[in-house]
Amino acid sequence: MTGNKVFDRDRGVAGLAWGIHVPFRQYMQRIWDGQMAAGDGAALLESEETYFPLECDTAISGELRFTGFVEFIGHNGMLAVTVRDPWLQSISGQWSLTIVDPFDSRTRMPLVEVDFQNAGIGETRLTETGTDLFMGNYNEGTVFDPVRIVLAEKD
Repeated sequence: MTGNKVFDRDRGVAGLAWGIHVPFRQYMQRIWDGQMAAGDGAALLESEETYFPLECDTAISGELRFTGFVEFIGHNGMLAVTVRDPWLQSISGQWSLTIVDPFDSRTRMPLVEVDFQNAGIGETRLTETGTDLFMGNYNEGTVFDPVRIVLAEKD
């Protein structure tokens, strides 16, 4: 979907739900000290998605900003992956989900490209820069979990 219909605030957007990547979550559940936690307003859902609430003080065309984080930690802290403050942004006509860059918190990292096929659900693929977050364990273009726009009146 190329227009801003997905991002129409009049539709009552409440937040974003995203499971990140099923195989990664399963791996974290298998390791002896694997932990998954959410904070700063984000919450873990029974669906194994993380809910990120809409940031209310921004209104930029072609962009939705969400707040909070989900963090995965394991292997005595040697494995640490944080998805913080995801934004859906239109960059050169392509929708992307960007996060606070864990390697430079002053910038944003395009984590996945998003293809909205229908009302508020977007298929995702890992970007080249996103591979760094997972220490190269997933290749560019790897299909990640779909993102879901959560509407206040429906969810």
